[in-house]
Amino acid sequence: RHGPRLLGIAGLVVMAVGMSLVGLAPSVAILAVVLALAPLGSAAFHPAGTAHMSRALARRRGTAVALFMMGGNLGSSVGPVLAAWLCTQWGLGASIWFLPLGLAVAVLMALFIPADSKPAAQRGQAAAPKGPIPWPIFLLMVACVAQSWLDSSLVSYLPLLYSGRGLALSTASRALFVYAAMGAGGVLLGGTLSDHVPRWWVVVAAEALSVPLFAGTVLLRGPLALAAPALLGLVSSLTYPVTVAIGQEMMPDRTSLASALTMGVSWVIGSVGVTGTGVLADHTGMPTALLLVSAVPLAGMACMLALQVVMRRRAAAPVLPATARHGAGSGSRRW
Repeated sequence: RHGPRLLGIAGLVVMAVGMSLVGLAPSVAILAVVLALAPLGSAAFHPAGTAHMSRALARRRGTAVALFMMGGNLGSSVGPVLAAWLCTQWGLGASIWFLPLGLAVAVLMALFIPADSKPAAQRGQAAAPKGPIPWPIFLLMVACVAQSWLDSSLVSYLPLLYSGRGLALSTASRALFVYAAMGAGGVLLGGTLSDHVPRWWVVVAAEALSVPLFAGTVLLRGPLALAAPALLGLVSSLTYPVTVAIGQEMMPDRTSLASALTMGVSWVIGSVGVTGTGVLADHTGMPTALLLVSAVPLAGMACMLALQVVMRRRAAAPVLPATARHGAGSGSRRW
């Protein structure tokens, strides 16, 4: 309704303020308020950011979303290391040093991202309700939830699995490192690949391959114990930019909302699935629980195949109801 530029800049400022004040909080109550502030900014920034990137590279939407996510991966890798060094040298209050960096990036966004040039009347018309959310996007969200559940379960429980086998935590750390490192490459590969082949192919193939690779990560030992999570990180990350790109093409007039549904809502629900993994582990043991979770992507794969059928039928229909046209954007030809 307000455009991705304004929401992205405001979200970044709120996120920067919240994170930089963490080390200065004088009490637990204020710390809780500060920690609640940063995620609100993040929730505003990320859907708006992906929407703007996809508009900037409209003909290479998958690559655009992948580049945006690559920036996030880089920040997630460098940020904790830099924060640990600063706080070790100058104490927790050094977190405030991140504020100028965040504000500087917000200023650069304000200077170089063009403002909406549409007249006020057109902006008001664009902000009007555009009908209900197209129901097929919920099939896409199931695929996102399945992959997020799988990935979150691995990160949360692989150290416990290795510890139960008498292995050092450093072994789990190495496995998770190669998993994350290969995942960064998988994001870029998946987005780029989906600009040249049908996007649903990428998602279905990635979710199908994730099943044996996840099982291998749980079962294999020795040198192969690092090979399996490395390949899993590469393969599972293929889906993340592609599902966002598909969602934006299904809702071309509400790309920020589509990004929020496929990124924020779906990933949060998938992360909650980690609780289910823990419950399974309490009743069956950690190895068995993780092997059962390895089948979760099959549900996402089935939903993607069903979504492909729905989108093909919509694209072939000569006349669509007004409420259905919102789910058949120009990008649906890639299906």
